[in-house]
Amino acid sequence: MRENKTVKITFRMTEGEVAKMEAFMALEGFRSRSKYLRKVAAGPRVVRRNLRRTDANLSKQIELLRADIKRIGVNYNQVVKAVNTLSLLRDKRGNAVVTAQTLDGNLTDLKTMMLSVLEKVETISAEVSYISNSSSTH
Repeated sequence: MRENKTVKITFRMTEGEVAKMEAFMALEGFRSRSKYLRKVAAGPRVVRRNLRRTDANLSKQIELLRADIKRIGVNYNQVVKAVNTLSLLRDKRGNAVVTAQTLDGNLTDLKTMMLSVLEKVETISAEVSYISNSSSTH
């Protein structure tokens, strides 16, 4: 049974904090602020291994990016295998098991995943630039 959410918590954030939170939401695939904040508040605590907060955030972002790239590699291998064996994959009646429509869907999924990775790389790059600029001014 689903538990009703009856308690409302309100707090203020700077525009910079909101932008940073939204970047993290995007990195983890969240669209809803409420769901993201519930996940962060209820989630397990991360041991930072003596890293500065910014370094730990970058480390997490890079790990998420690495996992996405690995998924793309797996999908790419599946598409290439399907293309290379297209003529060999037939059912008992001789009909092709892998169709052009299936391949098109797989390629579209692959493109979407690659665009997501590019967005994440841009987010990480922007944060690295911001950290570099802020540390050089101090």
